[in-house]
Amino acid sequence: MASFSSRIVRWFRKNARALPWRETNDPYKIWISEMMLQQTQVATVIAYYDRFIEKFPTVGALASAKETEVLKLWEGLGYYRRARHLHAAARLVVRELNSQFPQSRDEILKLPGVGAYSSGSILAIAFRKRVAALDGNLIRVYSRHRGIRDAVDEGKTLKKLWEIAESEVPHKPEDIREFTEGMMELGALVCTPKNPKCLICPVREDCVARQKNWIDQIPKKARKMVRIKKYEEVFLIRDRKGRVAVGEIGSDLKYSHFHRLPFRETDQLCSGTVRGSKVKRFRYSVTNRDFEVSVRQVSKVPVSLGKVTFMSSDQIRRALLPAIDRKILKASLEE
Repeated sequence: MASFSSRIVRWFRKNARALPWRETNDPYKIWISEMMLQQTQVATVIAYYDRFIEKFPTVGALASAKETEVLKLWEGLGYYRRARHLHAAARLVVRELNSQFPQSRDEILKLPGVGAYSSGSILAIAFRKRVAALDGNLIRVYSRHRGIRDAVDEGKTLKKLWEIAESEVPHKPEDIREFTEGMMELGALVCTPKNPKCLICPVREDCVARQKNWIDQIPKKARKMVRIKKYEEVFLIRDRKGRVAVGEIGSDLKYSHFHRLPFRETDQLCSGTVRGSKVKRFRYSVTNRDFEVSVRQVSKVPVSLGKVTFMSSDQIRRALLPAIDRKILKASLEE
């Protein structure tokens, strides 16, 4: 039987999706894609990546941008700390590294927002360095293939998985990028959390979890994330000129660099009608918090909501607003 890595490489070369960041060797562009792909699906990232690279084609262009410009292009992608880290890292690369992207793990780990997984993936993909990458998808692939039933969120198990990942990286430089991207592709499309497509997996023949029917039991975690339900009431307020009321920047600590529609936290979901105003429902999530939102249109700003500014449609378009508020505004225009 061919080696694990050679089967992954062969499968990837035959089945790889055409993605824009796979058409370049530019470490800057690969870095941008890796940061965007953290906790975000590929289908969502493509359009953001294309717009971002068009606006900031080089690390110097990103470094010289204003933070508000960077955040505006990131708007709707979520996890905005990634965008601020990218901006800070770009400035560091320009200022301290003469605009040359670092090529060692120790150096790349000094960049804001770059961790163990992203450093490995960038070095392997952009420079074909023999370094391992290990994220949630790859943990699932390795732990199923090796039949590891210990909790993967415990230090000793994670250390073992890193050792496995490092041992599987090909020695031939020409195979390293394809292996790394192939593992990512396998975890995203084949060895999925539920209902994996084992029949088309290139390493199914010696997959221990498949042989022993452990697929649904692996990977195992010792700790489960507790999700917290929260409630918000959002007010859609227009003046006589049709302008929309928005709160001050930072009025919501979850979005410290953004405006928000006037809102307040509540203890429970508001009823179907409030003082004759029909309430609409929306949902969104931030890390482990799930928000249920009640939205209603009113003619006056409730005193308890603090200072607001009325913005025209053009001003709203240029302002930084979280995706939930964009969704609310879009729904109101479609009525």
